[in-house]
Amino acid sequence: MKAQYALLFALATTGSAFADSLSLDLNNDALRVNYQHALNENYQADVAWIHVQDLGNTFTGGLTLTQKFNNDLSAQLGGKAVFQQHDTLPDGTAIAVGGTVRVTPAADKKFALALTGYFAPNVLSFGDMDNYRELEVRGEYNVSEQLTAYVGYRNNRADYENSSVKANGVKLYDGMMVGGEFHF
Repeated sequence: MKAQYALLFALATTGSAFADSLSLDLNNDALRVNYQHALNENYQADVAWIHVQDLGNTFTGGLTLTQKFNNDLSAQLGGKAVFQQHDTLPDGTAIAVGGTVRVTPAADKKFALALTGYFAPNVLSFGDMDNYRELEVRGEYNVSEQLTAYVGYRNNRADYENSSVKANGVKLYDGMMVGGEFHF
């Protein structure tokens, strides 16, 4: 619980001179806060906290390389460290690799479609976590230079195993979400 408060404090007290974007999305059972900082024009670092009611918390921190292929297509490739604090199952950690592909139609640059996927096989999962998978699909609309609204679907799952528990496909986050990304 102390880690949650420390993360929220860090997000709240970070000066806007260093900030690039702060995302907040939710559904009926889950809340996600993500802070993203551009290290330069090609590299981004981010930290996120996801709380799912009656399940637990996930903390992530990552680094991605951004590549813009043309005006309509861009991609990010990288990795993230994942720590899952579970209310009923053992905790686990993983180092997931993956990325995002974003398509912006030429007809209207205010709209975009993004697909994100990350995976950590058993060799990159530690503690009682056997593997980790994350999938997100979302539609975005640029309301202004400072705000992007989005709606989508997110599915985060993990497998756990220790001497007393074996659980496959545990849903860490599963469902529709609506949110906004604030650009600084």
